[in-house]
Amino acid sequence: MQASMSSSSPSPEKKSLSDIFNKFADDAVERFPHLKGQLLVVNMDEKKIYAKEIDTQKTGLTKQTAVDYISNHPLTKAMEQDKGMSSAATRDDKHNLKLVFMNESVSPAERDNVSKETEQHLLYVMDHELAHTAIKDGFSKDVKSAYDYNILLGESVADAYAQIRHYQRFGVDDYAHNKYVSPAGRAENFVLGGDSVHFTSFVLDAINKQKDKIDFDKLTPQQTAELARRFALEYMPPKRVVQDLAYTFAPIRNAFRKGMDVGFKALVDKTLDPNADYYTFKFGSLWLSGMLETGKHPDGRPINLPKQYLDDVSTKLKAREAKFEKDGLLFDMPTVGKPKPPSAGNNVVKFNGFGKAA
Repeated sequence: MQASMSSSSPSPEKKSLSDIFNKFADDAVERFPHLKGQLLVVNMDEKKIYAKEIDTQKTGLTKQTAVDYISNHPLTKAMEQDKGMSSAATRDDKHNLKLVFMNESVSPAERDNVSKETEQHLLYVMDHELAHTAIKDGFSKDVKSAYDYNILLGESVADAYAQIRHYQRFGVDDYAHNKYVSPAGRAENFVLGGDSVHFTSFVLDAINKQKDKIDFDKLTPQQTAELARRFALEYMPPKRVVQDLAYTFAPIRNAFRKGMDVGFKALVDKTLDPNADYYTFKFGSLWLSGMLETGKHPDGRPINLPKQYLDDVSTKLKAREAKFEKDGLLFDMPTVGKPKPPSAGNNVVKFNGFGKAA
């Protein structure tokens, strides 16, 4: 493990892995000044620590002792043993430190010239972890287990921040190339992986639907953080909804275990069922539309069902989605037609003059 302090800005034509991590560490403390001298970004792939600077007075660490500290940190040990542990954020109140760990492997061929897709993915994940350390409610409170509903707020804040930062960096027309985070991806992992604490689909979907209203270039760092928290608090599903969806979609999980096509058809039937309630359709449509868009099953294999069937599913789904967006909470509820304006003639009292005083 070695420490890397601030470096010069990289050329826009070519960025090395170190360029990307150095710039991220620099920008992080510029955006969140309270992290200055206390934020360490650890790239396990390179065995490097990135920091704008290390405040020895606040942390008790120097550049060299920071290397020793990270080398012996429990997360370092855990990530060395588990390569599937892609990233993490934590804090050390004793040393006044905020830590972002990255455990993503980048091809050696890319390390001196990182592709745009890889850069986007790395930044998305780092932004997610940074949000945990820097934004109010980023670290969940009163957590009693790994499946505690209280974790969901912190994950919703982190996903919302990463999504907003992606649009700030790359524009609203640019798809977030991230293999972990999307409305469909989070929904899929909720059902098939049992990951309820990262079920941020509704939050991400809300940002995507309102992205054209937001002037991302004019958001200050403080506004960016606040907006992420607003989206999280406004659109994070209540605990009861999470419980109901887990129960409702359990048969879909079982169907996917029988086969990808079996699972896909079960998801279609559940989502397009005329009796599907508000949350069932909202959840199912996000997952189903994502699969139709990519044309892939959860295991990455292509969906090889008849084209006519898939076209029919797509048409019906879009029609139901349009109605869902129009009706909102009144989806599939009886509503009155547009009320007619009152007729002036029927509401005017004829004046016959004043009567004589007695």
